[in-house]
Amino acid sequence: MKRRRVKLGLYGLTVADILPYCRGIIQKMGANPFFPIADNPHNGKLILAIDELEAAEIAAANGGKVLTATLRQKKETVFNVMRPYRDFVNEKANGSEEILLTTGFALADMPSPVGDLSIPSNVRTKTMENPGEVEVSCNKVKGALAYQLRHRPVATNNAGEVDNPWTIEDPKGALRQVVDMLKSAMYHEFQMRAIGSEKPSSWSGSVNGLAR
Repeated sequence: MKRRRVKLGLYGLTVADILPYCRGIIQKMGANPFFPIADNPHNGKLILAIDELEAAEIAAANGGKVLTATLRQKKETVFNVMRPYRDFVNEKANGSEEILLTTGFALADMPSPVGDLSIPSNVRTKTMENPGEVEVSCNKVKGALAYQLRHRPVATNNAGEVDNPWTIEDPKGALRQVVDMLKSAMYHEFQMRAIGSEKPSSWSGSVNGLAR
């Protein structure tokens, strides 16, 4: 039997969609016998992050750059809380679909077997009109079911070496992906890799992109 996993389930959702999705997780995980609340530090963090996101959405309803920026920051916080929460659920469920269905998280698709994947080629970036957004794309990789991005601000230490940790995005099916909530007026380094049912390809070479 193939092991199942849950995914983040947030990509492509508006704030109006994120709020009920995450609250559904909070409700199901708050009294879940498979995940005792004493062993689950993530539910409380998600409650706080969602409440702050909702407050920021209400405040930004009338517009304004500062309030809109705060909304983006609170949305990013929800993503940052949900990533370790997803990993916690996958680790504890140990591949059991029955358990995963009790969590409120969306199930990841079950991929078909493929062979070794090539490294994505012709990785390129495009500065988008919205602040903090960069589009990253590559050529299609035969047998790939999804593509994954990682990125970091372009900054160096005194030795001239890149000194920022990578932020790894969840895999998506699209060849063209828009990364948002980046630091504005700054160049960022991007890499892509192809995802299949077994091991992913190696990461591509780096390309830089400017977030407006």
